[in-house]
Amino acid sequence: MKKKIVILLGVFIGFLSLFYGINISQKSSIYISGPEIKNLINIWEDQTGRPPVKKEIDMIIDNLIKEEILYHEALKLGLDQNDKIIKRRLIQKLEFYKESENLNKVKEENLIEYYNENIDFYKLNKRYSFKHIFFSDPKNNYKDIKLDLLDSENNSNKEIGEPFIHGDSFIEKDKAAIDSDFGSGFSENIINLDNNIWYGPFKSIYGDHLLYVFEVFPEETIPFEDAKQSVIVNYNDEIKNEVMNNYIYSIIDKYDVIIGEYK
Repeated sequence: MKKKIVILLGVFIGFLSLFYGINISQKSSIYISGPEIKNLINIWEDQTGRPPVKKEIDMIIDNLIKEEILYHEALKLGLDQNDKIIKRRLIQKLEFYKESENLNKVKEENLIEYYNENIDFYKLNKRYSFKHIFFSDPKNNYKDIKLDLLDSENNSNKEIGEPFIHGDSFIEKDKAAIDSDFGSGFSENIINLDNNIWYGPFKSIYGDHLLYVFEVFPEETIPFEDAKQSVIVNYNDEIKNEVMNNYIYSIIDKYDVIIGEYK
């Protein structure tokens, strides 16, 4: 009789466990790694300038435990599904993993070859160093100024013009940079001026300007050694893109792509 009662009790407990989720023998495991704790302790030291005391270490670990519990519960609820932020982050981590897996130490000969194949990326356009005197109001009598009497050193000229939002002097600016500061097309006023002579007025989007070009720099190619850091960055970017494209093409046949109606 007692044996039957024990059996029935076991069946009853199993029934409850099945339908009500009561299972005292199974728990989800949460692992807090030592390196993760050490990393947070190092961050604490960097931010506070001192190592954390035991109470603060306990708080760090406690926060990690809470974070992991909430993370597991969120996964159980499927909150990671159809979340574009999570999807984008996972893609970024995969990209980083694949790129790191395939990027070897950059060889000098590869960089030189890339530099020569993309030499146009490492050319400096023709550049101009100049100064100007600015007038925001066209009613000002700058037209009466004797340009040949202006101080070439621009010492006394500050009393004539007005402050300009981007400054009075510009060093080694190409046409694009000049147009960015003064408005589209303004650089055309500068490119044909002789050096060390005042010219103007010339109109910009801000007002009128008297111009004085004091040096012109011809187009030139940046030597490899000077451009090397930029070459490394550009070369690595190209390799990363190549690696990811090859990886995607290698696995795309594993998937049947179905595109929903959107028109």
